[in-house]
Amino acid sequence: MTDWDRIVADYSLLGLSPERHPMAFLRPRLHEGVVPSRMLESLPDGMSVEVGGLVVCRQRPGTAKGFVFLVLEDEFGLVNVAVKPDLYQRQRSLVRTEPFVIVRGELQRRHGTVNVAAESFGPLQVKGALTAEAHNFG
Repeated sequence: MTDWDRIVADYSLLGLSPERHPMAFLRPRLHEGVVPSRMLESLPDGMSVEVGGLVVCRQRPGTAKGFVFLVLEDEFGLVNVAVKPDLYQRQRSLVRTEPFVIVRGELQRRHGTVNVAAESFGPLQVKGALTAEAHNFG
């Protein structure tokens, strides 16, 4: 088995891989402007960024006025993503179902937390049948 085949097998059996994160294999295919989660802390508030990763959590709280919140995971950590209601409606299928995404948006620092306010989404094409289930709430 190749390293990628082992990760696919791990995810199908365990829902994760104890060896490596899938983004470690996918990152070399991304352009250099896609920022790893570990770099977000060093970037200025209001900067336009692109992040990519595995969607590990989707939340649509009834009290959030239509906003959807995602947590993306890459090989270095987690990224909080806020999705405005109009963007959610335009890209609903992708936001709701795609396991790996690229998000373009504005970096926001609020009360010690770093978030990305999403402006657009794109699928991150993954070879092989890597199945990863996000935790979906609301």
